[in-house]
Amino acid sequence: MRQTFISYHLRSRSIHLTMRHLKQFLLTLATLVSSTAHAVSGSHCASDNFLLHQDTLRIAKVSLPVFAHFCYRDDSGNYVVYLTESGDRRYDGETLSSKIGAHLFKIHAGPILVPRGTVNDSASVGMAGVQWWTKLTELNDIDGDGLVDPILVYRFYPSEEGKLVDDAYEGRLKIIVFHRNTKTAIRAITGDLDPHRSTTASAPYFKLPPVLQKHLVRKMRRMYDEHQFGFDNGHDFRPQK
Repeated sequence: MRQTFISYHLRSRSIHLTMRHLKQFLLTLATLVSSTAHAVSGSHCASDNFLLHQDTLRIAKVSLPVFAHFCYRDDSGNYVVYLTESGDRRYDGETLSSKIGAHLFKIHAGPILVPRGTVNDSASVGMAGVQWWTKLTELNDIDGDGLVDPILVYRFYPSEEGKLVDDAYEGRLKIIVFHRNTKTAIRAITGDLDPHRSTTASAPYFKLPPVLQKHLVRKMRRMYDEHQFGFDNGHDFRPQK
């Protein structure tokens, strides 16, 4: 059930360019690289002995079990993202959770973890559970300001007669984006019929840099095209207020 995200890479080739064309080529290349999504794979950081120690997690108030964690560095310093799940719901070998959480920390000298953002959510009554889609996690500088814009995705699954319903047109999904000091949430509900689907975003989304808004729209379009989730496409995949 964990979804796979496809990364796109540029192939290198020999090109003879004038200085003017070289400048334009580099600008185009930078735009493509910054706007292309790269999934994060694996869960390993150089300082795992510290980051995963029970005392570190206790002091950082990371209460749920760590399902995955990722580290990155940008112009402002070093960071770690913990994705946590309660892992207390099982369906024919598939593990879901009643609660999930995410914790973004800046790693200061010491080392000391300084909180920069959190996510806490739970499956509502009647839902089979919730699960992080770690393969859709992105840790890239989307708008080219030198700061990484973490993008996290998690999915709520419905149940029917006590069984998990794993269908692209059933349930709901959330995309969380951290941009500078702001957290944005995109909430999507799917269904078999167009009127049953909707995609809305919290107020900060509409103040994000246009390149980041477009990146998120393209991400949802890809997920729709790859039959991962049945987003509302009535507004060309753009979230509504």
